[in-house]
Amino acid sequence: MQTKRASRFNRSVEMAPKLPTALNPRYLTLFRAALGQGQTAVDAYQAWRASEPLDAADEVVYRTMPLLVATADRAGIADADTKRMRGVVKHVWLSNATRVRDVVEACAALKAAGIAALLIKGGALFARDASYMAKRMTGDYDLLVRRHEAPRAIEVLRQASFRSHGMRVELFSESDFDRDIHAVAMSRAGLSRAIDLHWRALFWLDDESFTEELFRTAETATLLTHEVLIPGLAEHLAIAAMRPEPADQKEMVFRALEVVHVLESAGTGVDWDRFRALVTRYGGSLFAAQLLDVVAREMPALVPDGLVERLWSYGPPGKSVEIAVRAVPWGQRTQWQQFWLAFFTSLRAQFEAPFRLLDWSKLPGAAMAAFDAGAVHFPWFRETILKRVWRQAAYATHPLRGQDVWFGQGFSIPEDEGRWTDHQFAVLEIPIAGQSHAAVELAVIPFLPPGTESFHFAAFAGTGEVLQFAAGRIDPMPFKVALNAKIVGTDKRKIVVALRMRDPGRPMDIGHSIDHRLLGLFVKSVSVNGVPVFTPAAAAP
Repeated sequence: MQTKRASRFNRSVEMAPKLPTALNPRYLTLFRAALGQGQTAVDAYQAWRASEPLDAADEVVYRTMPLLVATADRAGIADADTKRMRGVVKHVWLSNATRVRDVVEACAALKAAGIAALLIKGGALFARDASYMAKRMTGDYDLLVRRHEAPRAIEVLRQASFRSHGMRVELFSESDFDRDIHAVAMSRAGLSRAIDLHWRALFWLDDESFTEELFRTAETATLLTHEVLIPGLAEHLAIAAMRPEPADQKEMVFRALEVVHVLESAGTGVDWDRFRALVTRYGGSLFAAQLLDVVAREMPALVPDGLVERLWSYGPPGKSVEIAVRAVPWGQRTQWQQFWLAFFTSLRAQFEAPFRLLDWSKLPGAAMAAFDAGAVHFPWFRETILKRVWRQAAYATHPLRGQDVWFGQGFSIPEDEGRWTDHQFAVLEIPIAGQSHAAVELAVIPFLPPGTESFHFAAFAGTGEVLQFAAGRIDPMPFKVALNAKIVGTDKRKIVVALRMRDPGRPMDIGHSIDHRLLGLFVKSVSVNGVPVFTPAAAAP
């Protein structure tokens, strides 16, 4: 019986469609030049050297320079840039080693406060095998803490003289940790020695049980004589394999290199059944299949036969479309592509892997739920969609931690004077108690590039029809948006305001700045029944 089952599995693997190549030619050449075998690595190295000057080296080249130089040394290749490249190699180890002090001091500060911290990704690799500190450069050291301890962990690090980079963490509200933000860069000596403090190991996976599993199976290791906590071997590989999507080519290369190094260091000690269970349980089979396929094509001995195809086969219908859309850079995706991506992501999340024959009967209901999940990107019936977005938020069961205004969907990080919307649709939620209706007022400043006289947007708060607004240069600023709002919820009552930007724009597209966000409205304050519930002063520490 087992022989027949194995035979059927082998035939299904042989018939399985070949995955699309995840790396584009340039990054595939660099990967082969860094870790390829024999003449393949030499040919790739020479192709890279012939195709671009060293002065044009980007982050991928710089961080993999030790591996590239090792390939050249094995082949006896030297040229006018060899001395410069060796200088970079020396700097890689020095940079990795000197930044360890920030990690150690951060871990010590967190431990003294009773907060457990897990070293993940490149730092965990170095703790497994210190020799890799001379073979690759990590962009930063990543520490993971539990979600409920994240606000206190940030404050502990701030008290230990760590400062954030790119985010005003002191302006974070409790609910910011439940949005699409998953980490913050902090350091004591400048950005070049930054650590990333995570409260989610993967930016797309908001599941606290995954974090708990990582801590439960963690191991103690040593990083340059300092004791640290790192994920178990299967967990380490799962984080790396599930992290990138095809559009992020740099991340694909970095994580593929990490997977190779971990596998080389671990030898035959990998529990592949444990790895497969992790990535399927937490919805990462497609990502892991893509990443492992990169490794298996070039170094087949490191990946078990049939594992890539098996992970790929676990997904429901539409996985090929989802991966194809994910290969398009985020800023270049059309509204239809964004819709289908959200649709298939939701569809996949509703089925436990593997997708079975009986699951076909569940597809119609799952498809309706997936449409709801992607409705915010649907290109037609925008005002109807706005009401639908409001209903989704009004009856959502996500936790509203704290009593502050929750700038959930469609809002950027907090700034000194308020918050920008950065999507076409945006939703804010306001905890409240008492009556069934309330008057809400938003004070906003619209995005008005030079040559634009007015900004159009719509708003809905649960009562009446969708209201249309036009805020122009002749209007007093900030522009006041007054709405009658329905109070929803049973245990925790709240007001939900849904906004639709009709004229959003990116500052970088008009040469204004390098800001790539899709800006619409800058919310400066929120009031309910004449009482301010959000102001910049209230948000400040």
